[in-house]
Amino acid sequence: MQSGQSNFGGGGGIHVIPTGACTVAVPVGTPCPQTFGGNIVLGNATIPSSRLNWNGPVFPVGATLSCTVAVPCNVITVDPNLKTPYVVSWNFGVQHAFTNNLSLEVGYVGNHGTNLTGFIDVNLLNTATGVRPYDSKFPYLGFINRTVNDARSNYNSLQTTLTQRFSKGVSFKAGYTYGHGLDNGSLSRFGNLPQNSLNPGAEYASSDYDVRHRFTLTGSYEIPGKNGFGQLLKGWKLNSIVSLQSAQPWFVGDTQNDFSGTGELADRWNFFGNPADFSSGSSSIPWCSGFPGPVTCQSQSGISGLPTTLPASLAQKCVTLAPDPKTLAQGGCYVSANGRSVMVPPKVGTYGTMGRNIFRDSGFKNVDFSVFKTFTFKEKYSAQFRWELFNVLNRPNIANPYGAANGSGLGVDPGASPLTFGCGCATPDVAAGNPLVGSGSSRVMQLGLKLMF
Repeated sequence: MQSGQSNFGGGGGIHVIPTGACTVAVPVGTPCPQTFGGNIVLGNATIPSSRLNWNGPVFPVGATLSCTVAVPCNVITVDPNLKTPYVVSWNFGVQHAFTNNLSLEVGYVGNHGTNLTGFIDVNLLNTATGVRPYDSKFPYLGFINRTVNDARSNYNSLQTTLTQRFSKGVSFKAGYTYGHGLDNGSLSRFGNLPQNSLNPGAEYASSDYDVRHRFTLTGSYEIPGKNGFGQLLKGWKLNSIVSLQSAQPWFVGDTQNDFSGTGELADRWNFFGNPADFSSGSSSIPWCSGFPGPVTCQSQSGISGLPTTLPASLAQKCVTLAPDPKTLAQGGCYVSANGRSVMVPPKVGTYGTMGRNIFRDSGFKNVDFSVFKTFTFKEKYSAQFRWELFNVLNRPNIANPYGAANGSGLGVDPGASPLTFGCGCATPDVAAGNPLVGSGSSRVMQLGLKLMF
């Protein structure tokens, strides 16, 4: 099974293999005169209610799937020489103790993935001739998506950890990582097709999970106490977790316009300017449409859901840099709020020039805080009351438009959702379908009681 490829609506599986499909289109309920020689007859078929027999076998007998020259089938295949992927890892580190309780670790960590699985369409349409490579041999087949060993990955990082073991009521651990992950496909079997299956190497760029800088600090402090007043002056402990993370890339793919003419629906556009101008956030990147005129530019808030009309002059650079007035009129263009950077559709029959994962989100910053109070009863029994605050500063964290692993895809498609393109439009926990206590939520407070014996 495989899901997620743009040229397969809803993904693909065994039901798309045309082994038992009919070589000619026949009405449902009519026996098929000839199949392709197999007995797999699974398929997507619409059977009108008049054909259903409610007093016997419900579904009619006969062909349920046909693959013809007029209506070809799309299939998923596997390279018969597929190799086992592997990852080689290496690391080097040093440790130094400043005192009996304070130590520093500094290390280099890297890995390289080889023969990783990716996908290409081996039957990619030649836009100049309108012919697919396998049209003469398999005229009844359209897309032939194949699992191949064309993916690779590299990761290099500097990792440091400063540890203060419990001493005089204080303990903490601070960690900082500077790293860079690159690949030409981050999501394995759930990944997208390359923009151009003849050049999958052009997808090599920063990984979906690439985080250049990450800092975490966890610490606790046991407040000195003294006896008296029913233990109210002792047993108090303060704790905090600080997480700071630089921006992750977000993927862009047009699944609607098919400017290249291949039908793959994996096109990217042309970009001019500084990718940092297209940083995602709580509002979409301004979209201008109506070319050649009158032009309207709008941006939409992901919080209120309301569009804002912007000056049409914002689109002036789009007209200057767009390579094809026809595709500009069809798809419009996106322009940064400062007007210095634009993303415009490519010329008909060509691929977009922008690379994969060139835009980044707004990063992640979070502070959690808690207060513990412990009451001791005799020697073996104690009770700990906890007051815990998550995102204590109530700082808004906006989801990555693509969502990387959770694939929320809230604002990644410039063709399907122009007024939400570039908008995270949710906090990370909601975008991931987990609107509970966790990373990225608004301030959450909880009280707890822990009994120990």
